[in-house]
Amino acid sequence: MKPETGRAAVMTEYGVPMQLMDLPVPEPEPGALVVTIDVATVCGTDVHLWEGHLSRVLPVHLPLILGHEMVGIVTAVGDGADRDSIGEAVGIGSRVVWAHAACQHCLMCTVDRQPSLCPNRYYGHFADCSKPPFFTGAFGEYCYVVPAAQRLVVPDDVESAWAAASSCALRTVMQATTVAGRVDFLDSVVVQGAGPVGLFTTAAMSVHGPRHLIVIGGPDDRLEIARAWGATHTISIMEHPDPAERLALVRSITGAGPTVAFEASGAPGAVPQGVDMMRPNGRYILIGTIGGDPQVVDVARITTRGLRVTGSFSGEIDAYYKALQFLRTYRDRFDWDRMLGRRYGLGAVTDALNAMKRMEEMKPVIVPSLN
Repeated sequence: MKPETGRAAVMTEYGVPMQLMDLPVPEPEPGALVVTIDVATVCGTDVHLWEGHLSRVLPVHLPLILGHEMVGIVTAVGDGADRDSIGEAVGIGSRVVWAHAACQHCLMCTVDRQPSLCPNRYYGHFADCSKPPFFTGAFGEYCYVVPAAQRLVVPDDVESAWAAASSCALRTVMQATTVAGRVDFLDSVVVQGAGPVGLFTTAAMSVHGPRHLIVIGGPDDRLEIARAWGATHTISIMEHPDPAERLALVRSITGAGPTVAFEASGAPGAVPQGVDMMRPNGRYILIGTIGGDPQVVDVARITTRGLRVTGSFSGEIDAYYKALQFLRTYRDRFDWDRMLGRRYGLGAVTDALNAMKRMEEMKPVIVPSLN
């Protein structure tokens, strides 16, 4: 018999500890799923949202349940929800990941075919959890997969924690690499940032065999993973805090600068530094900065160097699919567990957020079944 209520770590105010609350477990409407959360991972976006940095750019409604990187085990299937987005059977016990839900009735969804930019997009971890369907984010015992959310069954040979971590960071990277276009042995690639997005970008770029693959970031343990995952060079922001010094190091490796670069850090000042380092006709893909203070960029350098600067935000179900396939295809080449941190129960979600904020953890793992 299904429980009537379940626990969730609820954010009631910005920057204060999560509150454990009992919420009603919903019944699935047609097209929807109810899942128990097997594993969730903490994303940098969760930390920024908790701190209140995203409310000026995205729709946020308190109280809410943080968390959008997760794998759920299906416990209830609504009418017509017995297949995933590629036709795989979905039933009780299936492990699934799912996307945010676009409206499918706006210019972005229908004409531009860019549902990631849908102005009416439903983000469960931004939604008010005080009203149905209640279990909207990942940091709870249950979660509700709304009918419009595309979903995928997780392959048996992909660990739940890997799939959870991939469902934002690696999915975003898969979308960004598509936006970037062809990369090969003639290219010099720079990745700004050595967090989960930066490291997944490093792994994804390494399989294309660029001439140089330079990762700028820190601390040292993350740069060590970057080298293990294919970086030919790493530049520590701790050892080289001066942006001009980092620029000189990039030029000493690449000559005129990178042909392709990814801003994956979200750090203040990262974008103007990236623009400065690019070689003429370079491609600069912005994926890390979605909040924070505005950054001042020398636009003349973009114009006179013919740079192509492109924002890449989120990703649709095709990017989720590519992420899962990337994990399983290269599981022997990359040790995905190196990115994962300690496991925390729901009562310790605030501790996990603080550990990530202090950079003590790269990707904390939330396991609701832990006491």
